[in-house]
Amino acid sequence: ELVITLAIIGILAAIALPAWNKILTSFHLSSSARLIQSELQSLKIRSAAESASFRLVYGAAAKNFEIQRDGKTLAIKPLADGVSIAKAGVVTFSPRGTANGNRVRLMSRDGSCQQVVVSQTGRMRTCKAACGDDC
Repeated sequence: ELVITLAIIGILAAIALPAWNKILTSFHLSSSARLIQSELQSLKIRSAAESASFRLVYGAAAKNFEIQRDGKTLAIKPLADGVSIAKAGVVTFSPRGTANGNRVRLMSRDGSCQQVVVSQTGRMRTCKAACGDDC
């Protein structure tokens, strides 16, 4: 009876593992997008409050991004495991809180993508799109 119970548990685990990995990968991608959106919102507020220029700098295939103030790196922050940046770029906030208008494209190891879009007014949103497309 014990062997049969262990065999059934093993079969159920083998069936559930691929679905669990997909859910975990999706969670890491969404978590990274929320992290970047949160950092961008913080930079927008700080740029207006401190009357200084702030930038979020990211490279292609990078697993982290930089936060800069007036060209000096303040922090380097990592993305979630298995998530990288698909295309290099910079989002700059002026002392008035306006932005240069750009997007951060994130890609997970399974090939799914999510973007954080920043308008010139500084408004931010996240969206899911094909890796080569804009949303």
